[in-house]
Amino acid sequence: MKARPFLGAALACLCGFAVQMSAGENVDLIFVNGNVYTVNERQPHAEAAAIKKDRIVFVGSNEGAKKLASDKTLIVDLAGKTVVPGMTDSHCHIFGIGEREMTLNLEGTNTLEDFLAKVKTRVAQTERGKWITGRGWIETFWKPPQFPTRQDLDKIAPDNPVFLTRADGHAAIANSAASNLAKIDKNTSNPFGGEILKDKQNGKPTGMLLDNAMDLVAKNIP
Repeated sequence: MKARPFLGAALACLCGFAVQMSAGENVDLIFVNGNVYTVNERQPHAEAAAIKKDRIVFVGSNEGAKKLASDKTLIVDLAGKTVVPGMTDSHCHIFGIGEREMTLNLEGTNTLEDFLAKVKTRVAQTERGKWITGRGWIETFWKPPQFPTRQDLDKIAPDNPVFLTRADGHAAIANSAASNLAKIDKNTSNPFGGEILKDKQNGKPTGMLLDNAMDLVAKNIP
């Protein structure tokens, strides 16, 4: 990402700026004994940072930072804690990323067949009756780009409840074992803020749950 080297260079330059500050220009806040991530590949970590008003004016050593202190400067001992640059992300699924890495990671499954193959491998490694959960699949670029169904999963996981969340976190597919535990059938009403997708011909659930409907199954996962 182009912003990273720019930000790193800016942080690196701050050290030079701080050294040039006059003796009367002391800082308001200093963090010491930390792990300051600079986003600068040449010097990725520092132990201290100094702030004057709303600007970081120094990133470097404890000794260098303390030279900028006055009797009014607040010095905070981070005791090894990590400091990172402030970041603004308009739409980031941090919890979902962690969930994906701790369960069955389905990111990069480019076809329905690939998706099912990964699930089948996990089924073979899982004790009968145990839940299989995962995240990361998205059908947008599958051919055809259509949702998987509970029948697809039932063929490879008839004895394990399966619940697999779409990459965006707004939908999930559940097999029959999982749906039965949640008591979802053709008569189940959509919860507020969610939808249970149903077959247009027979009215039975397809296994796809959108938004708040996902909770009907998710709350049953140990």
